[in-house]
Amino acid sequence: MTVNRLPIIGVMGSHEKEWIEYADPVGDLLARRNYSLLTGAGAGVMTAVARSFTMVEGRQGVAIGILPAVDYKGQKLDTEEYPNSYIEIPMITPLSTKAQSDQMPFSRNLVNVMTSKALIVLPGSHGTKNEVSLGLHYDKPMVLFGPGDAFDQFPEAPLRANDISQVAQFLDDVFEHNATQEQED
Repeated sequence: MTVNRLPIIGVMGSHEKEWIEYADPVGDLLARRNYSLLTGAGAGVMTAVARSFTMVEGRQGVAIGILPAVDYKGQKLDTEEYPNSYIEIPMITPLSTKAQSDQMPFSRNLVNVMTSKALIVLPGSHGTKNEVSLGLHYDKPMVLFGPGDAFDQFPEAPLRANDISQVAQFLDDVFEHNATQEQED
């Protein structure tokens, strides 16, 4: 028997602001293309993208949420906030919510990055920047999706997009490249 594993796409971004004009089309795109979604399972972008993803009927992928052991204030995890109500598979880690620095990356951010086949990054702050740094370090395919000025403090290296068609093309390129690599091996 063969297991059909759908690619897992990580969507990272603000835990405070939903960035709905970017999160909604990303969730819809991933669901319609039969990917699984991975987020940090909290509020903001994580809720918005998971809501949009789970609203697509007939999708094959699932919404996976990586939960920290403690909340952003260092307190025991608030079960009202985590996981958000759209997460279908919550994964609780014994790791903190955010990395203390890029040199000490042991947090759920590392799990988010390492589990994902590709990353779509929406605007965010320190944790999101940390995920971008980790993605660059581990050579993960990544696109920053949102208004250019929202990424002024981010590394210049990642591909940037301001339209969902560019994100769709990014995914086509990533998975076309992966299929070519597998055929060559």
